[in-house]
Amino acid sequence: MATTLSPRPTLTDRFPSRLPGVLTNCEITNVKCDLCVTMATAQADVSMEAISLVSFNMDILAFHLFHTCFAMMSYVRWMSQLPAWLTHMPLSCLAIPGSHNSGTSDLDPALGIAVDQTASIRVLGSTCCGSSVVRQWSKTQHLSILEQLKAGIRYFDFRVALHPRTGDFRFVHGLYGSLVEQTLWDIKLFLLQNPQEVAILHFYRFYNVGIEAHKQLLAYIRTILGELLVPRPFSGPSHTMWGTTLNTLWQTTHRVIAVYNDDGGADFPDIWHGEYVDSPWPNTNKANDLINFLENNYTNKHRYKNDTFYNWQGVLTARTKDVALSLSSSLEGRLASSATASFVKWLRGGKVPGPQELNICTADFVENHDFIPTVIALNQHMRDIPRPFIAQN
Repeated sequence: MATTLSPRPTLTDRFPSRLPGVLTNCEITNVKCDLCVTMATAQADVSMEAISLVSFNMDILAFHLFHTCFAMMSYVRWMSQLPAWLTHMPLSCLAIPGSHNSGTSDLDPALGIAVDQTASIRVLGSTCCGSSVVRQWSKTQHLSILEQLKAGIRYFDFRVALHPRTGDFRFVHGLYGSLVEQTLWDIKLFLLQNPQEVAILHFYRFYNVGIEAHKQLLAYIRTILGELLVPRPFSGPSHTMWGTTLNTLWQTTHRVIAVYNDDGGADFPDIWHGEYVDSPWPNTNKANDLINFLENNYTNKHRYKNDTFYNWQGVLTARTKDVALSLSSSLEGRLASSATASFVKWLRGGKVPGPQELNICTADFVENHDFIPTVIALNQHMRDIPRPFIAQN
């Protein structure tokens, strides 16, 4: 099947005249969200040059400067503002905020109930107000992918379907969302505007995508992102997982790690297989069970001390009963808000990033409960540092 790309949008077309530095009355949500209030109220005057001098053996003064910096930094470019010593840590050892079911901000009932749903849900969607119920319980993000990037999200969980009627690739969860192709352009242009940021795009599940469709989707990814794609580990002598640090990537054109959960990507050296991201699923609708699941994995070090990414999912999964008993409610109101609040509280309870500790942390409705600044700030507490990757002065 031939690959046809839409005309390349210009920076002026797809971006405002300026990207926000410190958000105040939120340009993303149009409300004073927790993230924006945190940044807008930061009053300290600390230079990034001072912060960059923080070394492995931080003294008390440097530690406090680092802590203050995290409170005031712009999350649009948070990776570029990390202290120098953290840019030499493997990305698999950093705390990275991510979004669960990332592409659900604009689910469109007019496109029909999606192919990822069961027959019973499709019947519900065909009834009066049924598609509205499906949307309320399928939507996991308010922010678009571009808005999430601006807010600081760097890991994206993509579920993709080939629409059976229109023949285009769309993000999917109960209903169909935005076009994958357009989103890839948005990501590319954001990274060109912010050249020290790195994004992990995890194409996690596929629906109605056959062999030929996989070839077409992979062609979109590789054609649009081009030299931004990071070669997968062991695709060459200079590419190893443990060596994938911000500092090493900044010496190249590579800024996007594309993880693809299908063997169709195996032939391409710039497409990573799904085995490079371990993502245990809590599979519960109860916040207490979620925290017990996370605590068990963390305390017992179920994360192997190897070179894969690890996704800590702070999410709850609705059961049929949850929906049936709360048709007028939503995933956010019934489950997601309490899940993210509990997850953030757990993260703040002495948890740290590292080879067997935290890495990617994902949540629903990521702008809430100080999720993003909480995850980013955890990097200041890293203590189990792989010795070979400590920057040499």
